[in-house]
Amino acid sequence: MDFNRLKKFKLCANREKCKFVCSRLKYLGLCITPKRIEVDQDKTAAIQNIPSPRNLKQLQSFLQICSWYRKFIPNFSDIARPLSNLSKKSTAWKWSEIEQQAFQTLKQCLITPPILRQVDPKKPFIIRTDASSYALGAVLLQGESPTDEQPVEYASRLLSSAEKNYSTTEREALAIVWALNKFRGYIEGAEITVASDHQPLKWLMNLTSPTGKLAYMLSRPEYRDEEICELKTIIIDFPTRTANELRTEQLKDLKLKKIVDCFENPNKGVDFANWTGRGYVMNQGVLYRYSPHAEVEEAQLVVPTHERREDIKIAP
Repeated sequence: MDFNRLKKFKLCANREKCKFVCSRLKYLGLCITPKRIEVDQDKTAAIQNIPSPRNLKQLQSFLQICSWYRKFIPNFSDIARPLSNLSKKSTAWKWSEIEQQAFQTLKQCLITPPILRQVDPKKPFIIRTDASSYALGAVLLQGESPTDEQPVEYASRLLSSAEKNYSTTEREALAIVWALNKFRGYIEGAEITVASDHQPLKWLMNLTSPTGKLAYMLSRPEYRDEEICELKTIIIDFPTRTANELRTEQLKDLKLKKIVDCFENPNKGVDFANWTGRGYVMNQGVLYRYSPHAEVEEAQLVVPTHERREDIKIAP
């Protein structure tokens, strides 16, 4: 029972805000049913009448709304790239036809978004990936056959400056590795099929001694594969390092320990505001850092000083 779980973890629920025996629930702009997740049309209907942004603040507000629903939008980062570039403080404001087209496309995606299915542990997972010269895209699907496949979640991100220099095959391999980690919460321990339209990847998977960036990608995460037609069935064996182990190593670094102590201090002061302003965040007791102006949109693990030399040695 959910009540027992609340009691077990010492959590409280507001009775007035609780709903019981519901077949459909609206929560944080989403409509959730036992079998699928949809965008709440009451929340997105007003988007149809939003005018084109006239300044940076209006653009950032629009992007925040879109980003909340990004898992419903295929290739979100690719579509939003002109707007994301314009939203950087170092970029002079210039609204052109390119930005207008991206704006209209995102609006249309939010007005008529796809429906996501709830995960069914009895059905197989499929990941489809793609990579362009400036972005990665992926979709996690479930279904017994190609006609039965339905999306569970879409994901995308822009490439960093260094990643833009990768070859086509390296970018396609990067897309697979990134997607496996992105959807880790769904697929860990499960057998999945990864599909890519880039044929050289089949050759890459059969290499006995890959080198350079390709070797690094193939080792993160570790997996074993079995050829099935032109696709790959992969059983994920993610690295076993836990959050507690990461936290222990971070606390050995005196500078990082100071930041962790600041975050965990119930009396948040000026130091806390300074650290958060510099992009530091905590998740499960582990310290990460996010740069608002970086091309990579996800917070990165903060590596302790005593482990950086080892990481540099294994990096491509």
